[in-house]
Amino acid sequence: MDCLFCKIVKGEIPTLKVYENSSVLAFLDVNPCSLGHTIIVPKKHYQKIEDIPEEETNALFSVITKLVKVIPETVGTTDCNVGLNNGKLAGQEVPHVHFHIIPRFEGDKGSSIQGLVRMEVDKQKLPELAEKIKNQIGNNPKGDKTSEIKSDKKETTDKNPSSSQSEKNGKEEKSKEVKEEQPTKSPEREWQEFDVELQNNPPDYSEARKEEY
Repeated sequence: MDCLFCKIVKGEIPTLKVYENSSVLAFLDVNPCSLGHTIIVPKKHYQKIEDIPEEETNALFSVITKLVKVIPETVGTTDCNVGLNNGKLAGQEVPHVHFHIIPRFEGDKGSSIQGLVRMEVDKQKLPELAEKIKNQIGNNPKGDKTSEIKSDKKETTDKNPSSSQSEKNGKEEKSKEVKEEQPTKSPEREWQEFDVELQNNPPDYSEARKEEY
């Protein structure tokens, strides 16, 4: 697959990394909208956000939340836009899911996300639309199974209260053992994860962004 971000993940194209773990990579945009403009991608190739499994989405957003706390402060501001162009009509240029963190500054001449699109919408039909969306979510076979799982767990617990209490006590003991074994992570090591990997000549891949879907 000839995907720009997959090549970056594999190290075939050098970039300015600011964070990396087993499933997510974050790097500075070489054609930034503002100082500190950062791109965050899942390492696995997914074209749109709805293609990503829930557990991987949680891991992705955990990194985004971590970086939002650090990047604006690092570049001397307090605010930022966090955005996703989800699909070609939404402005997605590279068909690999990627989020943008764009720090905002006083007088930067930018606008809010609401300023991206301005359609004429019949507000009288909004209640009907809300109901339609709720019904569609309820009828979606790929919908959230969390409530069903919780219900099953509760039923099992009710049938075996003594067993459940025993398991709970066992888990608490194991948790204490794990906490005692794990060394304390130093503040210096935590910050090292965010050090920028500087390279002499970062690539200009602006033209490569314009891939065909």
